[in-house]
Amino acid sequence: MLIAAISDIHSPRYLNEFFIALKSLPQTISLVLLAGDLTDEGKVLHFDPIYNALKNFKVIATFGNEDYYEIREQYKKKYPDIIWLDDSKVTIDVDNKKLMIVGSDGVLEMPTKWQALHGYDKTFYENKKKKIEEMLCSENGVIKILLTHYAPTYDTLYGERERAYPQLGYRLLNELKCLPNIAIHGHAHYSKKTYSVVKGVRVYNVALPANKKFTIIEL
Repeated sequence: MLIAAISDIHSPRYLNEFFIALKSLPQTISLVLLAGDLTDEGKVLHFDPIYNALKNFKVIATFGNEDYYEIREQYKKKYPDIIWLDDSKVTIDVDNKKLMIVGSDGVLEMPTKWQALHGYDKTFYENKKKKIEEMLCSENGVIKILLTHYAPTYDTLYGERERAYPQLGYRLLNELKCLPNIAIHGHAHYSKKTYSVVKGVRVYNVALPANKKFTIIEL
C-alpha cells in the first residue's frame, strides 16, 4: 500500500511545483495525506486547483498555521468529500489495512509572539498535546498515523535555524504515552533531513519546499 503525503503548497505560491510533483505521482497511490498550509494566508479559493487535481484520490487533510482557525469551516463545507481532521481522528480500511489517522495542526514548544498575544499560549498547546495523546491511546490493533503540521520531533528540522526549532515543533514523540507507527508533518521549508526514526516511529517531513515532490510512504 502506498501513501502520498505533501504539505506547504501555500497556493498559489508553490502551485507550479505542486503540479510538477503531481506528474510523478504513481497511479497506485491508495491514499493522499495533506499536512497543512494548503494556501497562502487562508485564501480558501486558492485550494480549488489542488482539490481538482486530487479528485481521483482518497484525501485526508489537516490544517496549518496559515489555514486560519476562523476559516477552517469554509474548507469543510466547500470540500466535503475530503476528510478534514482538526484535533480529531478517523479510522478507515484501505487495501485491507485498518488505519487510524490522528490529525491536528500540532504542538509548538514556544508559541510565536502573535500567537501568545491572541490566546494561543503554552496552556493552549499543552491541551492539544493531551488531546493528541488521548486519541493515539484510544484504539489498538490498527496502524496509527499522526498527521500534523508542526513537527513532532526536532530531528526533521535540521537545516532550519536551530534557535527557531521551538516555534517549528515540539519533541512530542519523546513524551507521548502511546506512539504512532508513522508521523507525518510539514512546516519546515528549509529542512535538509526530511526523514528520521524516533523511538521506533518513522517520521516524515513532507513540506513541498523541502522535498520538491510528494513523499511516498509504503505500508
